[in-house]
Amino acid sequence: MKIVKLFLKGIAWGCTVSVFVIMFGSAIVGDTFLAKTSEEFIRQFLAAMIVGIGFVVPTLIYDNRNLSRWVQILIHMGIGFIVYFPIAVHLGWIPTNLGLKMTVLSVLIAIISTFVILLVHFIYYKYEADKMNQKIDHLNQ
Repeated sequence: MKIVKLFLKGIAWGCTVSVFVIMFGSAIVGDTFLAKTSEEFIRQFLAAMIVGIGFVVPTLIYDNRNLSRWVQILIHMGIGFIVYFPIAVHLGWIPTNLGLKMTVLSVLIAIISTFVILLVHFIYYKYEADKMNQKIDHLNQ
């Protein structure tokens, strides 16, 4: 059941990130950013869902207490980027046709964005754990 929830959460994350990319891309580039056929649009969203799954399902690794946090992060992010990069290159999310600078910039933006999302999750769950610990401490008094 947990894997099904993670698949659905991955689809949700993929769609959410895709909407933000479309929103910011349209604001920066303009109407040409959305100049896609229906088939391309569907392909973009399906790919975003697959990438979301590729980043969310590997979070199962955090259940393994035998691995250090850094190894867990490396495995999680490694699997996510193994899913992301071929799709991103194939669909033009990483514009390899615009030269090395744009390719590197696109890769850096993807990596930084992913780690910001990861950091926000860690901060949130740390906050939640601290709240639970406070409640436990209060009950033990």
